Amino acid sequence: MPDRKRKRVAFDLDETLGVPVIDDVEITGFRFREGCVELLRRLRNDFDLILWSVSNRSYLDKNLAFGLSEFFRETYSWDEIATGWKDVRRIDADFLIDDSRHHFEEAAKHGIGDRYIVIAPYGSPEDFENPTLWIEQIEGILFER
Repeated sequence: MPDRKRKRVAFDLDETLGVPVIDDVEITGFRFREGCVELLRRLRNDFDLILWSVSNRSYLDKNLAFGLSEFFRETYSWDEIATGWKDVRRIDADFLIDDSRHHFEEAAKHGIGDRYIVIAPYGSPEDFENPTLWIEQIEGILFER
């Protein structure tokens, strides 16, 4: 049972933490965005980390096999939670970190937008301009509260 004294932080997978390395049609690795592994190591000391993807379980498990699994206490895929938007209340998370504004916009309609941290997608122009801005955003919010 997770320790509820600790905040629960959910992360999206693709373009948030990095991207899969695909050779032809096979996933052969995972390319973490700059500073990702170090960030996850720091965060797991103070937070329970959750991975939440709208991809299917098979895809998620393939990516987890390339170094992601050590960081996450729980993982959720489309197979477990098929939903139009990631409502943090469904997994009892305090925050969701995602590169998609869609989930934040839906959450704002329900009065919980402050629990969503939207970052620039990995590989976007904003990411190229400042590859560690996403880390500053996340740590600024999580460690401020």
